[in-house]
Amino acid sequence: MGEQAQDFAVTGVTHDGAFRVIVLRSTQTTRRSIETQSAEGQNARHLADVVTGTILVRLTMAPTYRVQGIVRGAGGKGTLVGDSHPDGGARSLLQRGKGVTEVSLGQGAIMQMMRTLPTGAVHQGVIEVPDGSVSAALMTYFQASEQITSMVRVGSRFSADGELEVAGGYLVQLLPEVSRAPLAVMTERLDLDFSDLDQVLEVVQRDPAELLAEILYGMRFAETQRSELRFSCHCSQVRVLASLASLPRSDIEELMADGTPIHMTCDYCGSEYELPTSALAGLLSKS
Repeated sequence: MGEQAQDFAVTGVTHDGAFRVIVLRSTQTTRRSIETQSAEGQNARHLADVVTGTILVRLTMAPTYRVQGIVRGAGGKGTLVGDSHPDGGARSLLQRGKGVTEVSLGQGAIMQMMRTLPTGAVHQGVIEVPDGSVSAALMTYFQASEQITSMVRVGSRFSADGELEVAGGYLVQLLPEVSRAPLAVMTERLDLDFSDLDQVLEVVQRDPAELLAEILYGMRFAETQRSELRFSCHCSQVRVLASLASLPRSDIEELMADGTPIHMTCDYCGSEYELPTSALAGLLSKS
């Protein structure tokens, strides 16, 4: 496979204040997410949608704050996590659970979105995943938790051998100035011209800005922002130590007992860290 185009999102707002549209290509970001989690089949498809959807929520509601999207499978069996940061980096986590091979988005699956507010508090919204569709869940989330009417489509396409070829999607948000006539036009346009996910992904693969222009065809609009996206993990030895600092003193002492370094692996990216006992001793001196 040749060199892949950079992932990015593009935002446009109509001059009449009726619509805001965000289109993104998340192919490389989701491909790395899938690879690091060793996801296959439906797990890979669902994980791609969750990562793309989480990025969309951050860009729409909290572009300068971290957003985590969590989908818990039907019956509480398995979890899919998307983690989007304001620097454009995103990562994911697939937790299958004991005896679980595939995270089902059937009846009983739920989606939880967590975003940081300017006050430092965490806003959480929890909704059911209707019809096993991440796109439908995102629309329900925006309406129920944010009181924002939005049309959302996220998706991905895989090759016959299971390799991700393209991932992305779009969001059309109704703004306060929208009136009945343009809303009717937009609704019909989305139903007729942008409901075929394969066609949407074909354009996204070429250029997200092209899809933005097609969705807003005939409407005067301004492109307001472009945001680069990529896979990245914010793990570090300092963060690993910080996580161990929450353990009881007795547990830390037990880890130090035989004097050998502690080896830990980041669940998100697979990076391995070796922590000498001297570093753990430093935790004890602070406790």
